[in-house]
Amino acid sequence: MELKDILKPIESELNQVETRLHDAARAEFGPLALVIDSIIDSGGKRIRPAVTLLAGRLFPQPDENLLKMAVSVELLHMATLIHDDLLDNATKRRGSATINSKWDSKSTVLAGDYVWAKAAKIAAEVGNPQVLGIFADTIMVIVEGEIKQDYTDAKSRPQRDEYYTRIYAKTASLFEGAMRSAGVLGNASEKHMHALGLYGRNLGTAFQIIDDVLDFVGTQADVGKPVGSDLRQGVVTLPAIMYYENHPNHPVMNSIAVKNGHNSHDLDAMIQEISTSPELAAARAEAQDIVRVAQRALETLPKGKYRQALHDLADYVIARKK
Repeated sequence: MELKDILKPIESELNQVETRLHDAARAEFGPLALVIDSIIDSGGKRIRPAVTLLAGRLFPQPDENLLKMAVSVELLHMATLIHDDLLDNATKRRGSATINSKWDSKSTVLAGDYVWAKAAKIAAEVGNPQVLGIFADTIMVIVEGEIKQDYTDAKSRPQRDEYYTRIYAKTASLFEGAMRSAGVLGNASEKHMHALGLYGRNLGTAFQIIDDVLDFVGTQADVGKPVGSDLRQGVVTLPAIMYYENHPNHPVMNSIAVKNGHNSHDLDAMIQEISTSPELAAARAEAQDIVRVAQRALETLPKGKYRQALHDLADYVIARKK
């Protein structure tokens, strides 16, 4: 099923989100407005605002607040991308030049901070302290996750629990926060809030695992970055962790795992080995299991086209090619 078909129930709202994102890009300093606009125009699936809207539509609530929350969630995501690209020294994202490829580090950080502030301002306009608390908690989790990754012992072997902690901070926390914020705005019960959070957390986790799989098998045109870019930056993701678990004495994998002693030729060969290994299918299977947990969480939520769209969206996350 195509993503546009899954999101048909909220098509008009997503169009409004797109318009409001461009409105939010306005800044007094022209070059800043241009670079924010370029990030918006570079595309993206808008899955985060989509889950916000779908979750919110499960409960009666004012359209305006829900739209503001969806815009805020996507701006927060964009701010993290600006900072991520700087930390990773990435020059391309989705085939377009990153801000840090054009500006110095200080200006890039400030651009990310500006988008973050825009997201916070729009979230504040909703006028709900609980939503602001979720927003602040999400930012803290994301930032703390980045700092932990920077200070991870370079000689420690990759562990699954550390990986899952990292991708919760990087990706799943924002999905969870988006779903819970929409529930708060709709006065969802405690039981429903738990289900929304569980779905968001597991959907975001599966989404990141598939991203990490596509990093090994997707084309640069599809994923917008060189194949194996995570491993090239010293970031060991689930497919590589699984490969390491099954080949603990592999000399190249061992040197990559401790971030020393390998050269670019070794790295290219290792990426090729992982890209054709059974571990890639095993990582996809693990993501599929996690998606099933997310879909089961939906069973306690109000039935209808919005719940069905959330169910179908989880299937799409596993099946996607980019």
